[in-house]
Order: sequence, then structure tokens, then C-alpha cells
Amino acid sequence: MQPHKHHYKASGFTLIELLIAIAVFAVMSVMAYGGLSQIIENNQHSKIELERLQAVQRAVLTISRDFTQIIERGIRDDYGNPQPFLDAGNDLDYLVEFTRNGRRNPAKLKRSNLLRVAYQFEDGKLLRLFWPQLDRAPAMEAYQTTLLDKLERVELRYLDNAEKWHDEWPPLNPQQQTGGDTIQLSAIEFILELKDWGEITRLYQVGG
Repeated sequence: MQPHKHHYKASGFTLIELLIAIAVFAVMSVMAYGGLSQIIENNQHSKIELERLQAVQRAVLTISRDFTQIIERGIRDDYGNPQPFLDAGNDLDYLVEFTRNGRRNPAKLKRSNLLRVAYQFEDGKLLRLFWPQLDRAPAMEAYQTTLLDKLERVELRYLDNAEKWHDEWPPLNPQQQTGGDTIQLSAIEFILELKDWGEITRLYQVGG
């Protein structure tokens, strides 16, 4: 009696099945990569937006610190000429230049707590400048930092004690504008127009 022979069918993928599996894997890989790429792009965009928000917040905070501590203390420029505590417009190189109180002194140096500050708008950037001393020696250079970029417009207006707005300060012919009364600065409006976020407006009281 001959032994019973068992016949086993070879197992595995046919060529067509293998090609289909490869095609499905390729499609799924493309879809997965597309989703991952979108996630990475969204994360990068969110990071950029967060950094922009922080830059704007820092700039507005610096501006607020400066303008809320304006003090009526004039200076002498590097030619020895007296200058008002705040000077804006009038063909200056800066948007505004003024004296402020509250200068930080963590090292306890022997120096004044007053600081002369200026703002300048140039090439879409808002620049902040300050001088190491109030009354300037000849050829004294200011320290300069960039507060904010990507700006369309920077504008300041000045409100006097008669509730009249001016584009410059001190205004021309102040006695004529106030009927002979002493003109004083009451408030400053600071307007920033950002290319990406639109307009930001702040109003700061001066004195009082």
C-alpha cells in the first residue's frame, strides 16, 4: 500500500497583490506626509504670530513707560542751546523728543533718574533713542534700538489745556491759539499702523 501523499499549495502574494499593496502604501504615505507637513506649517505660522504678538506688546509697554513718565524738565543741546522738555515736529529729525522720569538704576550708580528719549520712524521701523546725560556734551551720541518693524505709519498728536489738538509741540503762535492764556500740554495720542495688524492707538495724559 502506497503512503498517502499530501500536496501543499504555495502561499504568498501574487505580483498583482504586491503591486496593489505598494500602491495603497504609497497613497497612504503621501496623505500622511501631507497632513504632517500641514501640521508643521501651522506650528511655524503660530510661532511667528506669537513672536509678533510679543514684539508688539513689548513695544507698546516701552512706549507707555516713556510717555506716562514725561516730566517738565528742559535740557541744553550739544551747542548749549536750551530745549523744551518736549519737542515734536518743527523740522526735527525725530518724531518726538522729551524728558522722562523713572530711569532704572539697578547698579545704584551716581546719576540722575531722568532720561532724555526720542522716537524716530524710518524704513517702516520705530526706533527709540536715549542719551546718557540730559544736558549733552558736544558730539554726544544717542543709544538706538528698534522697537518695532513692519509699520505703515506712526503718528502723534498733542492736546493742549484748551482741548485743541496740534501736530507739533510747542505749537506755533501759542498765545493766538489760546486767546493769550498760557498753553500747556495735557495729553499725547500715539498711533501705530501695522502692516499685518492694522491700527493701534494709545492716549497718554501729561502732567496733572
